[in-house]
Amino acid sequence: MIIPLGTDSRLRHTPYMNWALIAVNVFVFVILQHLHHVHGRWVLDLSRVEELTTSQFDLSPRLPRLYAFFTYAFMHASWFHLIGNMLFLYIFGNNVNDKMGHIGYLGFYLAGAVFAGIAYVLMQSGSAPVIGASGAIAAVTGAYLVLFPRSNVRIFYFWYLFGEYEIPSFWFILFFFGQDVLLNFAGNTKVAHIAHIGGTIFGFFICLALLGLQLLPRDQFDMVAILKQWNRRRQYRDMISKGYNPFDYSARDRRSQAPLPPPDPRQEQIITMRAAILEAISRHDLPTAAHLYLQLKQLDPQQGMPRQAQLDIANQLGAQQQYAQAAEAYETLLRIHPKFEQIEQIELMLGLVYARYLNRYDLAKQYLQRAMLRLHEPDAQQMARDELARIEPLVGPTVP
Repeated sequence: MIIPLGTDSRLRHTPYMNWALIAVNVFVFVILQHLHHVHGRWVLDLSRVEELTTSQFDLSPRLPRLYAFFTYAFMHASWFHLIGNMLFLYIFGNNVNDKMGHIGYLGFYLAGAVFAGIAYVLMQSGSAPVIGASGAIAAVTGAYLVLFPRSNVRIFYFWYLFGEYEIPSFWFILFFFGQDVLLNFAGNTKVAHIAHIGGTIFGFFICLALLGLQLLPRDQFDMVAILKQWNRRRQYRDMISKGYNPFDYSARDRRSQAPLPPPDPRQEQIITMRAAILEAISRHDLPTAAHLYLQLKQLDPQQGMPRQAQLDIANQLGAQQQYAQAAEAYETLLRIHPKFEQIEQIELMLGLVYARYLNRYDLAKQYLQRAMLRLHEPDAQQMARDELARIEPLVGPTVP
C-alpha cells in the first residue's frame, strides 16, 4: 500500500479555501451520522449515532437529481473513506488553491465534482448511487499534474517492507489514474472508478486550457512550458536530420558580401553548458547542475540562470556546504531577477550564510536589515532579529 505524505512544492499563500472544503466534508459527515428521517421530516439527534443515511443526497444514475451533482461530493460512507479522500485533498489541493486563488479554486473544485458525476451517470447507468469527494479530488490531482509535473511526492509504503521514498508527482498521479482505468474495465468493484477517471481528465485539460489562455500564472516548470520545450527540441532535431548545421555561419546570409565573423568557441561552450545545466535540473540531478554552474561561472562570471534554476542551484550549493559559492549564487539571483517574489527570503538566507559560515558580519547585517523590512512571517522575522542581535557585537565600526 502507498500513502502520500506531502510534496516539495512550496506555498506562496495560505490555502484557506482548501482547508474550508476539508472542514465542510468532515462537518457534513459528522452531522449526517446524527441525522434521522422520522415521520417524513429530518431530525438531528446528537444523542445517538446510527447508520449513515444518504439516500436523499446521493447521486443515482437511474434518477439523477440536479442538486445531487453537488451534494454527493460532500458525503462519505465511513471514516476510512473520509480520511483517505481528505488526505489526498490536503496534499494536492493546497498547491492548486495557491495557484488558482480562493474563488477560482472553489469554482474549479465544484465543477470537477459535477463533471465526475456526469461521467458516472453516463457510463454507469445501471449501477448503484455514488457518494464521495474522490471525483472532485481527482480533478484536483489532474490540475496538479499540469501545474507541478516536476515536483516530488513523499510516500510511505508498506507491504513486506515499509519506509519512506520520494517519487515524481507525474508518475504518482499517473499510477493511480492507470489503476482506475484497469479496475474500471475489470469491474466487480464497489469503487466509482469512472468518476475518478472523469475528474482527472476534466482537471487535466481544463487546467491546461487555463494555462494556455494565460488565465493562470505561468512558470517554466508547468506542463505547457514542458510541452513547448519538447516541441522546440523536436523541431531542432528535425532540422538537424535534414542537414541543417547550426554552426555553419557561412550559409547564414548569402546575400551579404561581407565575411561573417568566425564562431566564438567560448560562447558556444557557454551555450552548451547552460543547456546541460537545465537538462540536469529537469532530471532533478541538482549536484550535477551545481557542478556545471561553477564551471560556467569560471567561463563567464556574469552568467546567471533562469529564476527557479538559479534558486535551486544556490540551495544545492548551500546543502553541499559550499557557502561562498552559494552566497555568490544567491547574489546573482538578486542581480538578474530583482523582481523575484521571494526576494526577502533570499536576503534572509544571504544574511544567515554571511553571518554563520563566512564571518562577513557587515554584509550579513545589511541583508538581514533589508529582509526585516519585507518579511511577513513571524518566525522568519524572529530568526532575522535573533541573528542581528547575535552579530551586533561582532560588526566592525561604521566608517563615516
